[in-house]
Amino acid sequence: MTRFLQAGCLLFALVSTACFGAADPKVIATCDACHGTNGVTSSQEAPSLAGVSTPVTSGSLKGYKTKARPCPDVTIGTTKGDMCAKAKDLSDSAINDLADHYSKQKFAPMKQPFDAGKAASGKALFDKGCKKCHSSGGKDPADDAGILAGQPLGWLKTSLNWFRKGEIEQDKKMKDALAPLSDGDIEALANYLASQQ
Repeated sequence: MTRFLQAGCLLFALVSTACFGAADPKVIATCDACHGTNGVTSSQEAPSLAGVSTPVTSGSLKGYKTKARPCPDVTIGTTKGDMCAKAKDLSDSAINDLADHYSKQKFAPMKQPFDAGKAASGKALFDKGCKKCHSSGGKDPADDAGILAGQPLGWLKTSLNWFRKGEIEQDKKMKDALAPLSDGDIEALANYLASQQ
């Protein structure tokens, strides 16, 4: 029985290693240059990746790889580039390993200024059209809808506008929720999410 158990454990270890590889440290360092150490951002241009579920991050990276998502040039610190260029040479397995790596890091909301009046209006908009999919005020990674609460205000505004304008592939519920919103509504919603510190 002991030999059988040892053989089973060895087989499990080999399969686990083959199926769940580790992310390349060089690729992690490249991502951390913009998204912050362990994926916790300090930039208004790049979101935190820490704690975001594997399907959300891998889906985003695959979208960048195929240029299905907007890829503007950004400069963060001394790093300049765009996400499509960063993702283009990543294999699907490298993307999944990278997404898995960041999903295991601890998310930390960004401490940042926000407009309290806009945030109050944004909370009403969130409660009306967003909270069914983005649970716990946009904080729960388990709903596979991304962590929105506590992300950078600048990135939130940009991303929400991309979704509103249909520049990012999305399901019908997301389109229906964001398409009717005004510029002021987007501003309010972004301030509410940024206020979740």
